[in-house]
Amino acid sequence: MKLNKAMMTLTLGVLMSLHTTAFAQTTAKEGLERIKTNLNNSKSNLNEYEKNLKVVEGNITEVGKVKSQVEGQQKQVQQQMEDNNKAMGKIGTQEKDLQRLIADEQSKMALENAKIAEFEAAIAKIKENQKKREMNISDYQLQMSQLQEEKKIWSSRANSLKEQNTEVSKKLRSVASEENEWKAKQKGYQGEVKRWSKEVERQTTISESYNSLAENK
Repeated sequence: MKLNKAMMTLTLGVLMSLHTTAFAQTTAKEGLERIKTNLNNSKSNLNEYEKNLKVVEGNITEVGKVKSQVEGQQKQVQQQMEDNNKAMGKIGTQEKDLQRLIADEQSKMALENAKIAEFEAAIAKIKENQKKREMNISDYQLQMSQLQEEKKIWSSRANSLKEQNTEVSKKLRSVASEENEWKAKQKGYQGEVKRWSKEVERQTTISESYNSLAENK
């Protein structure tokens, strides 16, 4: 908001020359008119700064609400990231179990292959066992393939959540910066209101003194 420089500038020269010879040449009426002008200017400045202060305080309230919403969004994203990490950990455990089962079956197959050469009579039985174990391995590998696909989905989701968290963090920093700017303006306007309130009191005192002087004359 732009204020007229003439309104903001007090005629300090008049006040400083109250006890000088030059002021003695100015009529009491002219001095009183100038003081009234200063008083009106001071009141106008005070009114403008009080309006500005109300606007700033309203903006700070709205920024605070947005900040709370963004913080809530960040908590939700962080909770989703935590859940995602737990799911990834569970899949990792299942992968290890399946790898152990596959390795166990493959180890048994190797032992049974060695027994084939030693026990010709047991070849048929061993081959039957092999078929069962191959079916187990196929089933485990199918499960492994499904887990790999699920793992890709969770990995993709983790990247998306990281991006969301980054965006929310940037937004939160932006809101916090805006809040600090409004608070800085609030402090400035509060100082101006205090200064001009004192000036209004001072000009009022001077005005009352001149009115009394004029009445006595």
